[in-house]
Amino acid sequence: MESIGVILVDDHKIFRDGFKLLLQSFPFVDIVGEAANGNELLELLEEVSPDIVFMDINMPQLDGVEATKQALERYPGLKIIALTTFLDDDYLEQMLMAGVEGYMLKSSELEVFEKAILKVYAGGNYFSDEIVGLLSDKLNTIRKRKSAQESLPKFTDREQEILELICQGYGNKQIAEKTFLSPKTVEKHKSSLFQKTNTFNTVNLVIFAFKHQLISIE
Repeated sequence: MESIGVILVDDHKIFRDGFKLLLQSFPFVDIVGEAANGNELLELLEEVSPDIVFMDINMPQLDGVEATKQALERYPGLKIIALTTFLDDDYLEQMLMAGVEGYMLKSSELEVFEKAILKVYAGGNYFSDEIVGLLSDKLNTIRKRKSAQESLPKFTDREQEILELICQGYGNKQIAEKTFLSPKTVEKHKSSLFQKTNTFNTVNLVIFAFKHQLISIE
């Protein structure tokens, strides 16, 4: 098969040297360059056109997240596989949003790297088994959060405004002055808030609002 041009990006030369030896055991891989940080990668991409870039995440000067964003802005057809030492769901989300085609642990077995290169080169995606598990957990968390948000009551803009004033400790008369409403209208909105939140007094309403993060008080 035709050779697959690969660039290695990692700030540790010892790792790059070892990883290069590993990848060179594949007859279809051609190491066309290496870089110690994102800035070096962007300079290198002006001279060579790799098929795949293996991108470390934690690097000085320009990290893997920002380097991925900038590289893909300049070269949209570039395929990037993120490399990480530890599982970190924050980095996982950032790299996925940046546009990587794969995400792998540096400790992955030789055959796993072979599978990843061939699959990504063919236009697919590849994630280490550990990453898939983390990604699955993250997606479940997002679904649960979305479900919880959907089950929360929906307030009108005026109700939201009054709720925040209540949580700041203002009484009906003070709220009426601040919102240019009559105390009777304020009380009507409060009754609506009680009904929507299934609470029965101001204290319970405030507890409900803070518990479910329904207000945005600085």
